[in-house]
Amino acid sequence: MDEAKAKDWEAKLRGQAIEGWTIDSLIDHGKSAAVFKAVGEGRVAALKIFDDELIQRHGDQTQLERIHRELGLIGKHHPNMVALLGGGFHDESKNHYIIMEYLDGPSLAKCLPEVPEGNIPDLIEQLVSACEFLEENGLAHRDIKPANIILVDNFSRLILLDFGVLKPVGEAGLTDVDGQKLFVGTLQYSSPEFLLRDEHDDALGWRALTIYQVGAVLHDLIMRRPIFDEFTNPYAALVNAVQHELPNIASEAVPSYLVDACRMALVKDPEKRLSLVSWDAFRPPVVTSAVDAARQRIGKRLLLAEAQTESKSDPGPAIAELLETVIEGLKVELRRIRQANASIMPPLEITRGAKRAPTVNIKMNASAEFELASELCMEICVEVIDAEAQAVQLQASAAVAAKGADRTTIFRGPYSSAAVSDRIEATIIVALDQAQGGAGGQLSLADVGVN
Repeated sequence: MDEAKAKDWEAKLRGQAIEGWTIDSLIDHGKSAAVFKAVGEGRVAALKIFDDELIQRHGDQTQLERIHRELGLIGKHHPNMVALLGGGFHDESKNHYIIMEYLDGPSLAKCLPEVPEGNIPDLIEQLVSACEFLEENGLAHRDIKPANIILVDNFSRLILLDFGVLKPVGEAGLTDVDGQKLFVGTLQYSSPEFLLRDEHDDALGWRALTIYQVGAVLHDLIMRRPIFDEFTNPYAALVNAVQHELPNIASEAVPSYLVDACRMALVKDPEKRLSLVSWDAFRPPVVTSAVDAARQRIGKRLLLAEAQTESKSDPGPAIAELLETVIEGLKVELRRIRQANASIMPPLEITRGAKRAPTVNIKMNASAEFELASELCMEICVEVIDAEAQAVQLQASAAVAAKGADRTTIFRGPYSSAAVSDRIEATIIVALDQAQGGAGGQLSLADVGVN
């Protein structure tokens, strides 16, 4: 459903009552439905009305059965799942609907950069708790993704919603036709086996999918961007990425056990995935000693490396892997630098170089507030010197309203976020100072260069 149709429905349905709830205003809309704020007897609810075009495509009975499955959750309360209040078919408006508790907060998809990194461990534990609850009730959500998660209480509490493709384990899918399994859910957050509908319809088979989707959500929280966002177009590129690409996950702020759990959860092979990660992997480790903790981490990482090597269609050299790690690490560090210097530095637009080039592009738009008369563009180029030693060279260029500026080496040595942080920050501040001072064309970064 597009925005125009959602707005049209808002105008048409405002003031109508469904099950005693009077529709007030549009909250949000997605591909399959629009959600409205509704009031009744001094309370507020969220009323989800499904797109009639979707109903025509899948059939009226299919949608009613989907709603019936959702309504089976009424009375099965969990603090990290939206409470369902009702649903069915409204004879007057001829619409299918679900009524649920009203949540005053944004979807995770719309607030990724705003979530404090310190909140990530608790949020993931809450998501895992909801998944375990569904599993204990013999249910698979099948569409866990940031758009189906609401954050409330100042980004400290997570609520899972949208049970439209909920499936009881072992029961035939509602959209399966003549023995053929049709894809449901969201491709970008689908595991490879679910994309191909090659999953096992048992508790472990669906756990493998759910763990993958939790890992994908955790990836987005750690990396501050949607998984496989660079492959979303064309469609075939995304299909290929889900099956073969291994996303890079790196963070100095998120606990290492979560970084490890995320990597293991995104292993392509479902059996290896289950052998590497359990629900407890997303919780702080409980060990008897520091040596035991180290031993566990080493063992898991070796298994992960083996699984990733086997799943790659083209394993590629260690250079490519290090390069991707550095690129993603630079993006994380640039966001941290801007946050730490928000009072003196304009917002940064951070992008990867074209066709996955080994560069990170930074742009500051002209801003009277920050005394920046013209657009400032910078580029950081990464070169791997020695993959085994994790040694890299970073070169930077900066220009105001100019292209093709010469690069200056700003770092050379073994890579770590801590090692490059000060050099990157100094480079940006020196370039910003020159641009504010009225310099045009190519800017000099000699003051931060490495001799």
